[in-house]
Amino acid sequence: YNVVNPDDVIDSYGADTLRMYEMFLGPLEMSKPWDTNGIDGVHKFLKKFWRLFYDDKGWRVTDAEPSDAEYKVLHKTIKKIADDIERLNFNTCISGFMIAVNELSSAKTSSRKILEPLVIALAPFAPFISEELWSALGNNTSVHTATYPAVEQRYLVESTHTYGVSINGKVRDEIVLPLDATEAEARAQVLAREKVKQWTQGAEPKKFIFVKGKIINVVV
Repeated sequence: YNVVNPDDVIDSYGADTLRMYEMFLGPLEMSKPWDTNGIDGVHKFLKKFWRLFYDDKGWRVTDAEPSDAEYKVLHKTIKKIADDIERLNFNTCISGFMIAVNELSSAKTSSRKILEPLVIALAPFAPFISEELWSALGNNTSVHTATYPAVEQRYLVESTHTYGVSINGKVRDEIVLPLDATEAEARAQVLAREKVKQWTQGAEPKKFIFVKGKIINVVV
């Protein structure tokens, strides 16, 4: 009476969900309690991945050129999955996929240039849904014979930084600035923000402290 029949789980959720859920439970070398309460999360992830390709109106993949932000999500994910597979960290691979799908869903990504490589990366983890989508993308061979996508390092280089904006030592706002922004550029953008104006009441600051890549502090 201490056995879970995998056929029952597959009947309810599918083989891909079972496969990914087992990998998602934790590191291979650790013992893990079997608890199906979390299996819904993996199942919902696969449904969300599917919706990148199909919506209520049908097929939504286009040949549109992706944005740099979309390329960044893709190549960050490709690199993480490749690195984590080498270490047999399958649970963190799946976490990486979940983060990527959330970001691409928020960006309303529909570009083949993003989605096709992502299918290849997912194939070892969810072979059946990946094969189905690979075929729908117009490929005549198996996704499992496809070459793993190469990482393009240029998309992994950070070009911006999110600064916490402190007013008299307390963080009151956030602003995203280019990493090469000068103090004068940072000052102009920060002091023009409505939140900052509320806390400074329009007064000219006594000091504007700008440490590139770290902090911004306005003293009034």
